Amino acid sequence: MGEWNFNTAECVRALIKLGFYLKNKRRGDHDKYAVPEVYKRNLPQYHRGFLMVPRHSELRLQQQIVKELEVIGGKGLVEKFRNCL
Repeated sequence: MGEWNFNTAECVRALIKLGFYLKNKRRGDHDKYAVPEVYKRNLPQYHRGFLMVPRHSELRLQQQIVKELEVIGGKGLVEKFRNCL
């Protein structure tokens, strides 16, 4: 899966299109995007209800973000994310 190449702005734009919303309580180097209610029902018990995205302009965690999306919504959510990029 080395074909993922997106920056932070593209990632945030795609997440917002998918229904994720910003849910920060404090300042820091990462933004916390809450999972939409549609996907919250199917989350595994151990999984947190948000996705962390670094604020750096150069994003080096594409693989980890895609893995988190797959846990949240399966391959269908990953394909929707790819189409929103």
